[in-house]
Amino acid sequence: MNPAPRWRYDEERHSGVDFSAPEEAAAYDAYMQKMRDIGGEVATIKAALGLSPADVLLDLGCGTGETALGLAPHCAAVHAVDVSREMVRLAAAKANTRGLANVRFAQAGFLTCDYPAATFDAVLSQIALHHLPDHWKHVALRRIHALLKPGGRFLLQDAVLPSGERDLDAYFAGLVAAVAAAGGEKVARDTETTLRDEHLTLDWIMEGLLARAGFAILSVTSAPPFITTYLCVKQESA
Repeated sequence: MNPAPRWRYDEERHSGVDFSAPEEAAAYDAYMQKMRDIGGEVATIKAALGLSPADVLLDLGCGTGETALGLAPHCAAVHAVDVSREMVRLAAAKANTRGLANVRFAQAGFLTCDYPAATFDAVLSQIALHHLPDHWKHVALRRIHALLKPGGRFLLQDAVLPSGERDLDAYFAGLVAAVAAAGGEKVARDTETTLRDEHLTLDWIMEGLLARAGFAILSVTSAPPFITTYLCVKQESA
């Protein structure tokens, strides 16, 4: 394998919470198990992506694997990648325990996952792209476009900021307070880290990045505190 060029963004450099630390990965997994309706999410994603038993899915930024594992019975194969070796280790252990043999895990990121063009019927990314600055988001989205088969679908869920807010200081303060009330102080502190150190994108910029990467946006939905989901389809003119 050739060494990475020195100008490429280092996705393993932690701009927020360090999920390479075993204790942080375990804490994240426990919190997600408690707070998420994973079964409901899996059903929604399956329907949105139109997954069938013949499809091959890529889950970029799979975390500790709950979504990838939930979707595995509905696909021919799932490839699940994450930059955190510890996250991948936890996810692979779950797959082994649950007897899911059609999930393949790898430590990689948006810029380093290495698959041939037109490999996947669908691509999923949840709450991961905001770790990249915007120009590297553009590179990542172009790579995702290339990895999809013609007409393939892409479901992007990420932390996106509304451009209509006139007082962002008040908006951020309200977000942190709401998260603290719902999830406690640790989650509030993690949210502060996200807002301060990570690379959240304004909605109109994200929509432009998707369009320039070659995607048509089929639907946009938003959920508190600042999560937006884009369902896209690959266009061939990119």
